[in-house]
Amino acid sequence: MSEVELLAVQARGGGRPPRLDRIAGPDRTGTAFAVVDAVGSVVDLGLHPGWWVALGPIRVAAGLLEAVTSARAKAALVPFILRRYDHHPSSIVVIKQPTPGDDGFVGNARGRIAEASRLIDESVEQPPAARVITGPRELFRLHVRGGRADRAEVAGGLTAADADRVVADAREAFAALAGHGRDGLASPS
Repeated sequence: MSEVELLAVQARGGGRPPRLDRIAGPDRTGTAFAVVDAVGSVVDLGLHPGWWVALGPIRVAAGLLEAVTSARAKAALVPFILRRYDHHPSSIVVIKQPTPGDDGFVGNARGRIAEASRLIDESVEQPPAARVITGPRELFRLHVRGGRADRAEVAGGLTAADADRVVADAREAFAALAGHGRDGLASPS
């Protein structure tokens, strides 16, 4: 995040606007990593050498999912850091919110509360369906509910030499979750 602050400071002083479409996040071991774009969509995944010792076949799926979560958390902080330095990139839309005393404030607030209440009621009445997204090599499975990944797992029998194949499968599964994947990767659980 200090790199984002440095970019924001440089842009504030008349420099180029920061390009923040590739934000990396590691898992806690530092051997699994994910790269997301400015809105948190997975751009890349990877495993550093030593992943087999740090994660092994039992924790590699959780490590990749943790790296995605870490990168997305960083991406969520970027707009706040940029605003701190009065930088508003075109991807951030600033909407003026009505304040007490403005014309229509009460009516607007009531409308927003009614819409929030409707959305809450809908989500309680119809919880999102659980499903499993399996990569084409059937090495990586992503358990999701709605559009949110709950957990991940890999097939048994992996070896340290399977890193590239597992990562490729995980990339395909995350792409399918985002709606950019191949047909047939999603299956109901």
